[in-house]
Parts: sequence; C-alpha cells; structure tokens
Amino acid sequence: MHKPWAVQGAAATRKNLINSIYLESDELEAHQHALEAKYARAKEREPRHELYLADGADVLLVGFGIVSRVPRTVAEAARKEGMKVGVFRPITLWPFPERALQEATADVDRVMVVELSNGQMVEDVRLALNGEVPIEFYSRVGGNVPSVEEVQKVLAARPALTA
Repeated sequence: MHKPWAVQGAAATRKNLINSIYLESDELEAHQHALEAKYARAKEREPRHELYLADGADVLLVGFGIVSRVPRTVAEAARKEGMKVGVFRPITLWPFPERALQEATADVDRVMVVELSNGQMVEDVRLALNGEVPIEFYSRVGGNVPSVEEVQKVLAARPALTA
C-alpha cells in the first residue's frame, strides 16, 4: 500500500527522508550555525513567565506547573500578615525566562524555589541569578505535592538573609 509520507528509495520520495547527519564538515558547520541562530531567536522571543504579588517583595517564591499554586497561596497568606512575599512562575522551562527572573529579583532579599521534583528547576534559577540573591530550595517527590503549611513553616524558619 502506497503511503505518501514513506521513503521508497526513489528520487520522488527523497523529500520524505529526515536526515540530520552531515558527513561533510562544512555542511555540518553550517547546520550547527543555523541551529545556534534558531536557539538564540527562541531564547529571545519565547520565554514566558508570570509574576504574582511581586511588587515590593522581600522574598520571591518560584514554582512551576501544578506546584505554582502553592506559592500563590503562601504569598497571599503572607501578605495578609504583613510579609512581603511574591511569586515568579516560569511558564516555559526552555527557554528559561532568566532575564525576567533577574529583573524580578533585583530588590529581593532571597528566593525560595518550590518544586515537585529533585531540583531540576532550582539549577536554572541558580544559573540565572549567578549568586546575586540567596536561593533556598524546598521540594517533595514521589507525587507528594508540597503543602502550603510546609512552605510557610520553611519560610518562617529562615529569617531574611542578605546576599
């Protein structure tokens, strides 16, 4: 049965062949430069994030995906108690919104990353902030979502730090 997408070993179906192997070094180099340009454009145009209660925050909680709801609730409760806590939610993890995070943390005392993982995103945060702001990390794994109470307890147990 003829499939229009199949490669049949004939010149007519050559366009269906997906090939990322370049054996000639100049072709490979040109391909690599094209990919680098593509990634640079994506890094410039595609990062997405959301800020919540971040204006004037002393502490910025960072969380993505389903876990981002926990920092939102923690920030709301903290603001009611007079604590200046805000939230940065990366929407894209690649490209990571590093410039936006740098701007959001320009005046904060510390950052707390909350994850439902072993710390994959905290590494992106550390790279983006390059030691400019102290970073704390709290996570649960195995399907255990960090609770609001757990994050509040960790947040309260660690007084404001200086960079």
